[in-house]
Amino acid sequence: MSFAIDELITKTFLEYWGFSQLPFPKVAQPENTFMDNRIDDALKRLMQLLSSREIGVVVGEAGTGKSTLLDVLLSRVSNTRYRVIHLSIPQPRPRELYRAIAAGVGVNTSWFGADALKVVDLLTYSYLESNRPNLVLIDETHILTPACLNELRLLTNATVKHEAVITLVLLGQPSLASTLKLPAMIPLAQRIGAWVALGGLSEQEAVLYIDWQVKAAGGPADIFTPGAKKAIYRCSQGVPRMINRLALECLNEGCLQGVKVITEELFAHVCKNLGPHLSN
Repeated sequence: MSFAIDELITKTFLEYWGFSQLPFPKVAQPENTFMDNRIDDALKRLMQLLSSREIGVVVGEAGTGKSTLLDVLLSRVSNTRYRVIHLSIPQPRPRELYRAIAAGVGVNTSWFGADALKVVDLLTYSYLESNRPNLVLIDETHILTPACLNELRLLTNATVKHEAVITLVLLGQPSLASTLKLPAMIPLAQRIGAWVALGGLSEQEAVLYIDWQVKAAGGPADIFTPGAKKAIYRCSQGVPRMINRLALECLNEGCLQGVKVITEELFAHVCKNLGPHLSN
């Protein structure tokens, strides 16, 4: 019954605004992603990293687009050319981290003795057998300890005929950058070949982003007034996830009030009822 009610509410919302699908989705499909300058530049840096086979680091506050960047990258990396090992939730202890990497290669971790040497051997064998370099992507690496990060550095020592067998990409919040600046992290930091810092969208990009999302959902171009779009930008500080939430709240409120245009005044009304970290 609850699902039927949710479906009815969604249908009513779409019909009211003239959308063919929900706008401002939480998860965007890689082929339907707004390629702003930040994402485009970051993607180029990471694609270059695949050739140099070094370590890449992507840092950004929550909601700035790290997951979006990763999804687009994965959509463009051929599984026939690279063995992709993606750890969405990193393990905080080296042994568990090694087990997760081993599982990504397809090794039964119930009997696999997890340590750096054995994982290096495993990745090297995988490379020789398939002729595919290993691409290891680890999300949320800001939760890893310096000791665990240094263990990952050991994996990048693996080479075959003077070529590295692994490209390592670490993604995390800004505290990861602080950790990597510690003296103990110098050996790892010196191996970073691409450093990507994702900030928020500029005001111009935020306005284009809102327009793009409305158009992608099949809605009319003039739903949000220029003043409303600028107000959303100021409140969100250009963070895409915040823009999504604020714009969707405005559309929901507009539907309830029976208006067809999201004005700055309606946005101000919506802001009064928002939770923490969303209102000014």
